[in-house]
Amino acid sequence: MAARHGITGKPAAAKTAKGHASLPHTADVRIEAWAPTAEECYEEAVAAFVDIFADVTGASAGQPRPFHVGPGSPELLLILLLDEVLLAVDVEGLVPRAVHVRRPGKDGLNGVFALVPVDEVQVVGSVAKGVSHEGLLFGTPDGSWRCQATVDV
Repeated sequence: MAARHGITGKPAAAKTAKGHASLPHTADVRIEAWAPTAEECYEEAVAAFVDIFADVTGASAGQPRPFHVGPGSPELLLILLLDEVLLAVDVEGLVPRAVHVRRPGKDGLNGVFALVPVDEVQVVGSVAKGVSHEGLLFGTPDGSWRCQATVDV
């Protein structure tokens, strides 16, 4: 899969300030996101996750739905956030067209999804089955926020 934002195949310093990418990984997909803030990094991770199975560019603006995940470590919050996406898709047939995450607090993450029916998006791959706890990263190893996760498809 190609990145929707940023530049792939170049050193991290050459990437744009905010973006995401996905890479094949043995029977899974590895997603990566980067941004100047933790909130934007979570948002980019959701976009990378959705890009695995759907192109949302032609969909309507969507209906807003608040969410809360946590508490937990930044890595656990990433898993819980992506699990919320899976729940919306699997149970309700809704796909996040966009997400807004508020500053993480000690009780977790709060934000709003803009959800659209799956029949409004172009399906481009298999919907993920889950997110692995192995190889999970969320932090600022180089001064900007970065996260990585392996997604079971």
